[in-house]
Order: sequence, then C-alpha cells, then structure tokens
Amino acid sequence: MLDTIRNLGRVTELAMVLVRHGFADLVDRLGLPGTRGVGARSGGEKLAGRYSAYARLRMVAEQMGPTFVKLGQLLSQRPDLLPKEFVLELSKLRDQVTPIPFSDVKAQVERSLGKPIAEVFSSFDEKCLASASLAQVHRAVRADDGREVAVKVRKPDIMRTIEADMELLMVLAKLADKELEAAANYDLPALVAEMERSMRQELDFTLEARHMRTAQSQLSPGIDVIIPQPHLDLTRPGLLTMELIQGQSPHQAQLKPEEGKKLATDLVRLMMDQVLLHGFFHGDPHQGNMLITRDAKGRPRLAMLDWGLAGRLSDDDRYVLCDLLMATLGRDAKAVIKAWVEMRVVPQTYEDPTLERDVADLLEMVNSQGEPVTTATVILEMMEIMRQHKLMVPMQYALADKALLEMEGVARSLDPQFRPVEAARPFVWRLYLERWRPDAMAKRFLSHLSDALRLVQNLPRRLENLVSQLERGELSLQLKHEGLVPLTKAVQEGASRVTVGLVVAALIVGSSMIITTGVEPKLFGLPALGVAGYLISGVIGLWLVWSIIRSRGGRF
Repeated sequence: MLDTIRNLGRVTELAMVLVRHGFADLVDRLGLPGTRGVGARSGGEKLAGRYSAYARLRMVAEQMGPTFVKLGQLLSQRPDLLPKEFVLELSKLRDQVTPIPFSDVKAQVERSLGKPIAEVFSSFDEKCLASASLAQVHRAVRADDGREVAVKVRKPDIMRTIEADMELLMVLAKLADKELEAAANYDLPALVAEMERSMRQELDFTLEARHMRTAQSQLSPGIDVIIPQPHLDLTRPGLLTMELIQGQSPHQAQLKPEEGKKLATDLVRLMMDQVLLHGFFHGDPHQGNMLITRDAKGRPRLAMLDWGLAGRLSDDDRYVLCDLLMATLGRDAKAVIKAWVEMRVVPQTYEDPTLERDVADLLEMVNSQGEPVTTATVILEMMEIMRQHKLMVPMQYALADKALLEMEGVARSLDPQFRPVEAARPFVWRLYLERWRPDAMAKRFLSHLSDALRLVQNLPRRLENLVSQLERGELSLQLKHEGLVPLTKAVQEGASRVTVGLVVAALIVGSSMIITTGVEPKLFGLPALGVAGYLISGVIGLWLVWSIIRSRGGRF
C-alpha cells in the first residue's frame, strides 16, 4: 500500500520522526521504511521516559510541519474520539513559524491580483505582522483610498505540500485501520477525509471573507466585539485583504480587573449568541485569534480574527442542543440520553444500562455543592463517556463543543471569577422560548406539512411501482444478519482444516502402502516415494497444528 505514495521520502521522514520520539513499535507494526538506526531508537526510548505518549505525538506533529499541525488542531475538536489528556495536548499546538521571504509574498500577491503590487498598494510592509503554517499577514495601504489594511497571503506551494501529506495520511489511515486493532473503532480514513475538507476550507480565503460578512450581519445589538471588514475587491482564494486591527493578544494586554470582566462578558455573549441563537459561530476562538484594542476614549474592545474555520448549526441542531443543556442543568440523565439520540450520537436501539448510570454520576458531580464545575470539565467528561461507550458526535456538535471550550479558557484568563453556567443560562432560556414562539412553530409546521404533502403526492407512483414489481416477480427481500459473518468465517476455516487433514491422512495411508511394496528406488532401505510422502504429510501436519494453536492465542 505504501508503494502507491508518490513521495516515499516523506514516508521515511515520518518514520524517522516517530522513532526519534519513541514510537518504534508503531513504525514496525505499520511496516514503514528507513528506521533501522539504533541510535534513533535509543534516543526515542529516552524521550519516552520523560514525556507521555500524547505529548510525544504533539511533538511529532510540530516537527512534521503545517499539515500535521493543522491535523492535530482539527483532531483536538474531537474529544469524543480521543482521550481528554490527548485533546488537551493537541490544543497546545500553535503554528507560529518562520516567515517566508518578501519576494515570495510579493510574487504571490501579484499572481493573485494580476497586477504589480505598487498599482494596488501605495505601501506594503516587508515585515509580516504574523506568520502561521498556511499563511502570513502584512500591513499595507490601499493605493485608491489610502485605507490601512491587513493582507493575508497564502504561502506558495502550500497546496502541493498539503495534497502530498494528505495522500500519505490517507494511506497510513487505511493501513492502521487494517493492522491496528485499536484503530478499528474510529474509521480513520473517514476522519482523515473530514479533516482534509476542513483544511481546504481554511485555505480558501474567499470563504473566510464570506464568514466575516455573515458574522457581522448577525452581530446582535449591544455585543461590543470587532469583526474585521473584508475588502472583497482585493480578495482571492489565495489572498485576503481586510480591515487592519491593531492591538495586543489577551495574555499580553495590561488590563484592570473591571476591564477583564467586561471583555470576558463580551466574548461569552458573542459566542453564546452565535452558537445558540444564530447557529453560525467562530470555530477556533483561542487567544491567538483575538486582539484587544482600545477606542478613542481608551476603553478596551475585543476583536475576533481568523474566520477560516466556522461552524454551522441548523435550527433543529440548536433546539436539540438546548434540550441537552436543559437536561444537564436539570440533572435528568434520561433526558440527556434522549437528546443524544436526537443528535444521532446514540443509536435508537442502544440498550447499555451503564450509559445512563455514567451520565447520572456526571450530573451528580456537576450539580454537587462546593466549587463550581467548569463548562470545560462537563464537556470533556461527557465526551469521555461517549468515547468509552464507542459513541461518535457529528462534526457540527463537536466543533461547537470545541469552540465553547476555547471560549471558556480565554474568558477565565480575562476574568478568573468567570462563571460559565450563569453566563450561559439566559441564552439557553432565550433559545428555549424561541423554540415555542408562534412564528418558529408555524415554520416547523409548514416544513412538516410540506414533507407530508410531498409524501402523499408521490405515494400513488410508489405504490404503482411496487405492484408492477410484484406482478413481474421482480420484488425481492434481502436479509442481512451481521452475527452470521463470524460464524461463516469460522465454518470456512474449519472446513479448510478438515480438508487439509483429509489430504494428510490420505498421504500417510498411501505412503504406508508404498512402503510395504518395496518398490525401487529406495532411500535408507525404504521405497523413496513412500519416504517422500511421509515427509510431506509431516510438514503439512505440523503447519496445521501450528495454525490452530496460533488462532487460539497460543492455547491448544
């Protein structure tokens, strides 16, 4: 399977990085090439003694470059699939990298706009404001109206790099799915394909510009948060021109306690408004994507940057999320599981009684007296329960959970006294009441009525097709019983072994008859043909015994 990868050098590089970080056993099991160095293995063993496996996997992603860093960041949005310790490690991934030369930036800008850079911008700073793995940002001034702007430029050849790395990751995912028993529950190829779609969206800056426009149009009155204005006439798939926002990141800004409290409130109101009331939200609200600036009166304001990753929730998604939050606040384990069924997390036929018990224990912890439990703790513990029960969360909910986790972390850094439950409660009630507003109910009724009318309209044609198939004898019934697959395999293996046993028995009997005849030529005084028959039957018999012992885990 590895032979199908065009860049085998990248495979070898990945194998060596894994070995140097203490994953030699994994490399051997996957059969990756180029890892025979004893020194690298011993160095990996030393590293394994100092750091956890999760920390070392984060180091591997950092060393392998932008695709793997982005993949790690996207995987950190799936605490339903990964242990919470691993999610916390992946959330530390930040893609600050060395900037590319200005000559490459200039060439990319001119290639995207189809004009010399001097015709479009009267000034363009060679020193970048920020540099990440996929793009970097420069300050510039528009030549036509003199407005200061920030220009986000996609790095040259990054698409080719990502395509090659995603090809490698897909092959490795299929290989791991086949060779590693622990990977069977995750459907790694589908997960890699999902991550690739998300990464391609982040690389399309016209989509990011649309995300900013959508967020601005849905910004509720009274929420004092800045969302940069994109300049659509100077935006292309590989180039984003937007309003320049100058300020400091939250962890660098010198804030008074009341200022931190105000900014934390603004952030929470924005995210709750986006997730619960509008269903469109910033998918990655960590501190690196925020700036704190000050207005003319010196009052601090929060700016939300980097809208490449955004999440969407339908009205039904928001209402089910509201049911889940209400059930959590009400300590109702059955209602929580019912909401999970509506979210397509739990199958309708799921009947594991330990799931309700685990949820009830979590809700008891959430609502117990004493120190308030954080939203992050609740979300991570719920995701841990799902992971233990092999349940998967649809992507839109996983992204919303990740956004709320990051939002709470930033809010607590701004205001250590931040109380997430109190902040979320009014938005939950607003969503609950919205669900039963006459216009919302009328909208759902009309949607259901439309579905029913469409069904009635198509029913005669479907019945006619059914009757026609029945008359022609083409109607068939297909039954599939998943439990029969292992039984069929066992019967086939047993039949094969019986067949081999019969062949061995026939060889032994035939060889014995030849031995008694004394026919020439002879070997050790016995007919050579009979001796050969004994040897062949002995080898086959030993192989048959060994295969039986191995299939039973070493027990005969």
